[in-house]
Amino acid sequence: MKFQDNQTYTYFRSLPTLKQINRVWKWILLAATIALFILFFIYRNSILAGIGKFLTVAESAAVTPSNQTFFVLGGNGFERGKGAALLAQEFPTAQFVCTGGGDTLNEMRAMGLNFTSSQLTRKCMIESRVDSLRVTELGKATSTFEESEEILTYCINNHLKEISVVSSDFHLFRLRMVFGEKFQEKGILVHFFGTETKDFKAQSWWTFEAGLITTFSEYIKIVYYVFKY
Repeated sequence: MKFQDNQTYTYFRSLPTLKQINRVWKWILLAATIALFILFFIYRNSILAGIGKFLTVAESAAVTPSNQTFFVLGGNGFERGKGAALLAQEFPTAQFVCTGGGDTLNEMRAMGLNFTSSQLTRKCMIESRVDSLRVTELGKATSTFEESEEILTYCINNHLKEISVVSSDFHLFRLRMVFGEKFQEKGILVHFFGTETKDFKAQSWWTFEAGLITTFSEYIKIVYYVFKY
């Protein structure tokens, strides 16, 4: 209440309390959450497909690397080997370097077979009728980051200023993160090519168990790489 010169009284309504403000904000947040849930349900297929496509941004088909040295990353020797074999047909003078060390799968050990990732990829390419003289190996790295370091050293030692990197399509976004800046600093142009994932597609990854595992794993690795490197 405020006393004025004209001897009248002016009354002011009291301001809302903190408790009342919090109650209003809770209702606003609840309404926003429900609205977002409804929108997600309506557009869920488009949103989920977008999540998959975000990871699979491939090199433009119109790009033709002038220096045709392709590095095929380890991790899925069959898919990446088959994909690299197709690129070998498209670029008949290109040379391929398979990367990736580490142990073989337990199932293969049970059969007495001990191959590194690079050896498996090279074997797949040769069995896909790629000339063995066109395919060599770098077999020490056990992670994408280590592979990038190994490839960078190889490029510097061999004076390469333009290369191509081949990996699974769901691996491409993280590859750009790992390879991008440090190769650019050395003046090395990097092209990225994604091999087709056989078990699921970016447009419907959430409908397959392998798609769920791969997609969630890739996003977790992206977050890990952001903080780690």
